[in-house]
Amino acid sequence: MKPQVLFIGDLNKSLPQYVEFTKKFDCIEYELTTVEQLIEDFKTKFQNIQAIYGAWLGFSLLGGFRNEVLQNAPSSLKLISICSVGHDGYDGKAMAEKNIILTNVPSDGASEPVAELVLYNTLLSFRNFKIFQDNFSKDTNNTVEIRRQLETASFNSDKGTAQLGEKDCYSFGHRTINRSNISPKNHNVVIVGFGKIGQTIGRRLSEIGMNIHYTKRSQLSQKEEDQVPYPVTYHKTLMDTKDIADLVVVACPGTPETKHMINKESISAFAKPIRIINIGRGTVIDEQALVDGLKSGKVVFAGLDVFEDEPKVHEELFGRQDVVLTPHIAASTAENFDHTAIMAMKNIENVLLENGNGINKVN
Repeated sequence: MKPQVLFIGDLNKSLPQYVEFTKKFDCIEYELTTVEQLIEDFKTKFQNIQAIYGAWLGFSLLGGFRNEVLQNAPSSLKLISICSVGHDGYDGKAMAEKNIILTNVPSDGASEPVAELVLYNTLLSFRNFKIFQDNFSKDTNNTVEIRRQLETASFNSDKGTAQLGEKDCYSFGHRTINRSNISPKNHNVVIVGFGKIGQTIGRRLSEIGMNIHYTKRSQLSQKEEDQVPYPVTYHKTLMDTKDIADLVVVACPGTPETKHMINKESISAFAKPIRIINIGRGTVIDEQALVDGLKSGKVVFAGLDVFEDEPKVHEELFGRQDVVLTPHIAASTAENFDHTAIMAMKNIENVLLENGNGINKVN
């Protein structure tokens, strides 16, 4: 009898790796509904499952794999293999106590697409492209006039919208809402968290001429820093960069230590008007403090892919021309979707067929 694997969420079933996987395992597709129904099914239909494949959403709809869900997991369960890097929704310690291995997929496949989104937002933040885009429409259908209107525009920081000015006279387009449209080159970016994703972001931003600074709980060793293919400067804390930062990119995990690292006090402490991009975890930023910073003009741009109370977003962030919101899709490419599925299946094969502990064990 083939080992039973419960599939939570979807994957590309045309993958050759999945076709081969189905020859080795009894693959059972399952749609989560309620905690009560899952527990009932664990006790009846799924008494013999040995592994669970968790796609990106995993058990988040039920509050994660912890507490009563974990306690009622079948005794046959040896492994949960998830597709994401983050495993916040899984009680890895309690799972280990029940001899259930938890594996994730490292950021190898995610780092490049995430860095692409950061690069996109970085260019928007310095060049004010979104303000041009949001105000250039069929109602302002003149490439010369709209540049002048935005150069002479005022900016309602409370609403985050431009009030167009006069049309007359020529404008090169180098200023918008009383701000210079500047190149990111020679400006300072501070990357909070400098693992695989942070270093990939640093490479992309270094390629457009930015000076790369990073903060991390522990500085990279000299050997590790020497292996980074661009110059970097370490700072122990984010506030150690307050006098030089032009852009802050959050690329760290959400932990009790990083919660609200960016808050009212830290935003006020920056010497320059600051740009903030978050592709790490939403809890790192106090969103009310961010909104207040945008309204005061202290924050001149925010590009957010993760949110403090995800899946909900602070309502006052919507509709602003100095904010770019994406619904947690930084890593969402077809290539990465397939890569994570393949790695999750390899973790299952390693544990169930090769007597391994999981290629990417996290508990």
